[in-house]
Amino acid sequence: MVQQPNGENMIRVDVRTITLNTEDGNFSVSMLLYKDEAFEDRWTTVPSLTLDDDIFVKVFMIPAHLMLRMERCWATPSSDPYSNIQYTFIGDSCPVLSNKQTLSVLKNGQGAEAMFRIQMFKFVGSSYANVFLHCNVQICHNTPGLCQPNCSSEDGIVRTRRDVHLSHTVSYGPIRRLLSDTGKPSLNAGRVPPVETFVLGGLLIVLLLITGVFGRLWLHSRRFYPAREAQLTLSNIHHISEVAS
Repeated sequence: MVQQPNGENMIRVDVRTITLNTEDGNFSVSMLLYKDEAFEDRWTTVPSLTLDDDIFVKVFMIPAHLMLRMERCWATPSSDPYSNIQYTFIGDSCPVLSNKQTLSVLKNGQGAEAMFRIQMFKFVGSSYANVFLHCNVQICHNTPGLCQPNCSSEDGIVRTRRDVHLSHTVSYGPIRRLLSDTGKPSLNAGRVPPVETFVLGGLLIVLLLITGVFGRLWLHSRRFYPAREAQLTLSNIHHISEVAS
């Protein structure tokens, strides 16, 4: 209660109606893999990578007038993002791995797309040959600095925790891991054999043909040799009998 000194209430209430622009819509979030750091050559088939290769990942949204932030990114050996076997490499919008050669977040919370590079890895176990990637993303207003995480300090990596109320999970997979040459899939698995294979095969066929020809000639000579020897013996006997007579 507010009252003037003379007892007369002189307060005026000024009511103003403010209309805020709001928008409801559907947002499509996708994840794509690229072959190089330029993010131009996209994988259109199932990627087959070795442990020395890098994975270049882009997560983007349509329409692109808001901000997108990766909250958490992880990998599983199956398409189930809630698998018991998980490998988390981005948490609280920041890299979990401190080695930049293994993981590098290139862009996050700065626009309608987020990008990172991670070295190919494997799950322990001979039966795990595929890798599936998953990311929880959040859409923010396009106010500068509102969506961008703060992940670095002088002491190392620090993470600003956020309560993610509404997030979306986007996935990609499978990514096949190329194994060693000891009885396991290689780069030529499922492809046409190299030229050297055809050359060696042709030489082997020619050698077999030559061996077969000489073998038949040898059998042919062995077949007629006893007959000639018999004729010669009979001729000698006939000549001896003539002399005796």
